[in-house]
Amino acid sequence: MINAVDPYSSLYVPSQRTASKELDKNAFLLLLVTQLKNQNPLQPMENREFIAQLTQFSTLEQITNMTKSIQDFLKLQQGSLQAQAASLIGKHVVVQSNQIVVSNQRAESIVFDLDERAPVVVRIYDSNGNLVKQATSGVLDKGTHAYVWDARNDAGLPVADGTYTYTVSKITASGEVLIGGVQAGVVESVKFKNNQIYIFVNGKEYPLASVIEISQEV
Repeated sequence: MINAVDPYSSLYVPSQRTASKELDKNAFLLLLVTQLKNQNPLQPMENREFIAQLTQFSTLEQITNMTKSIQDFLKLQQGSLQAQAASLIGKHVVVQSNQIVVSNQRAESIVFDLDERAPVVVRIYDSNGNLVKQATSGVLDKGTHAYVWDARNDAGLPVADGTYTYTVSKITASGEVLIGGVQAGVVESVKFKNNQIYIFVNGKEYPLASVIEISQEV
């Protein structure tokens, strides 16, 4: 069955407008013009009131333009950061880290840098935040060092495979100073997630902000 078609029906399509909780500059201007058209001739709008409303319109337009400029700048900046991050693929980087993986009862080394001679204390925690291992060294020279964990807790028992977090602090005359650990490797890939940039080094994901050194592949 073929239904009749009104030849004029396609000439007008009602526009769909989405309700907005905010008054944009076009709506503000329309409201002002409507107010002028419908004002009482015996009590016209005073010049002071009219100028005040025009000032509000000008301010609204400036804010709108400023907001758009900021949004455009942020988009441009994000695109530039993504391009820079992509250029890191294949480069050798050093990143700040606080995680260590235990697999088949073997743990990764914890690497850290000392800016002066000092003893250090390493603390390792499980996924629930429980302290499983604490080790204190003697006085170490300035430079890069590594702590090799035997994947056992303070009681000497093997820990379960998984990911652990750690802290590294140097011991000074005024107390402990957190220095953290570092990891080094080649950037394997880059991921963009929730407006954040992450890199993958040695199969692990790190925020781009954690990169502290970049060099050509070694």
